[in-house]
This record gives sequence, C-alpha cells and structure tokens, in this order.
Amino acid sequence: MATIHFLGTGSAYPSSERDNTSILFSFEDKHFLVDVSGNPAKRLKELNKSLREIDTLLITHTHIDHIFGLPSLLWGMWLEDRTEPFTIYVDYRNENQLHTWLDTISIKEWDIRFDIQINTFNGAEVSELFVCNDLQLFSIPAIHSVPTVGFEFIYKAKRIVYSADTAINELIKEYNYIDLLIHEATFASKNSTFHSSMEEVLTYYPLDQIEKLIFVHLSENEPYNEVYDKLVNDNKKSSIKIAYDQMKISL
Repeated sequence: MATIHFLGTGSAYPSSERDNTSILFSFEDKHFLVDVSGNPAKRLKELNKSLREIDTLLITHTHIDHIFGLPSLLWGMWLEDRTEPFTIYVDYRNENQLHTWLDTISIKEWDIRFDIQINTFNGAEVSELFVCNDLQLFSIPAIHSVPTVGFEFIYKAKRIVYSADTAINELIKEYNYIDLLIHEATFASKNSTFHSSMEEVLTYYPLDQIEKLIFVHLSENEPYNEVYDKLVNDNKKSSIKIAYDQMKISL
C-alpha cells in the first residue's frame, strides 16, 4: 500500500492553519520525504512516526520554504542516535547550495553516527532516481524561477505525480493516465509565470485521465472554494480535494 501524509500544505508565506508544503510518501518500508519545512520531527511525531523511518529526502528546489526544516530534521536524527544512512536526492544544479546549507549549520562538527549520502541527477530532463522491486522513482522538470523538479512514483502499476512549484506543465498533461496527481495551486485563479492556479489546473489537464487530484501549496485569503465550486462537478468532488495539514490518503 502507498500512503501519503501531507505534513504541510501552504505556500511560501504560511498561514495560521498551514505550514509550508512538505509531503511524506510511504511505500511499505520505504519512506520518502519531499521537501522539509517547519519542524519535521514534531510533524512526524504527531503521526506516530519516528525519524528513523525516513530513508530519503527528495529536494524539489532550494527556495527557503522548501528546505529550511533540514537542520531540524538532521538535528533530530542526531539526537535519536541514528546510525542508518540517510539519502538526499538533489538536482545537480542545486548541489552547491545544499552543501553550503550543511556547512552553515556545521554538521561536520556534530559527531553524527550516520552517513549522509547525497545523490545528484539532471533535473533538466526526466531522470530515473530509484528502482526497487515494485517501486520506481523519477524526477520530472518543473517550470519555476529556479531549477526545480517534480517527482513521479510508480508503485505496483499505480502512478503518483507531484508537480512541485511550477507553472502549468505540459509534461504532466502528456501522461496517458495518473492515479494520483498532487499539484500546487499558489493562486485560485490568477495567472503567474512560475506558479499555477487552481483554475488553470482544473481547465488545462485532462481530468478524465486523472483518477485523483489533490491541491497543495495553498495561499492565505485566496478564493479556492469559489473556484472549486464553480469548476468541479458533483460527480468529481470525491476525487478532487484541497489538502490540509496532516491529511493522510492511501492507494
């Protein structure tokens, strides 16, 4: 079974109800944290999950709202006496920024007992990152103001796609079928060069080829409910959702 926990669902400037977007994808005993915001240890403990369970961090891009929880995550792992390796996947174009971040927090002086393995890839093209038994993981290029990638998980023939921060993306439209699309909606209807709106997502992508659609990266005071009620038919409301913090779904 695939399980997705939405640790945070807000955009760059969080609200009182939403932390910055960060999502945990779990596939049996494999756990991938996509971006790391807020206090990840607290969020995971609220789900009765240990930091030891997190195998891998996938970084979509290095805007601060997507990576500022990394020191807290690593600090928590160190305090728990972690010994298992921890893997971070990052676009090679963002690798230097990641190393700068780790140097800034002086992690080499912590005397940590676990290896941090940094794997790079070319985020400018679709890249296969991980294959193990029934699970495949790919990066997909996104359209943002800095090098950014989304991710595609294929697990037991089910396809889960996360858009990351992006303008409407033709690569996502080209999929012949998506079981779950998690897409950013920084705005309700406003057009933007480097972000998407709920209205754009609902009108651009072929919804008959998307089994479930969930919106994240949501901004405060945007009229999402108005757009949702206007564009989502009653027979689709069970499969198109607006995410909230600590929401959980399973496939």
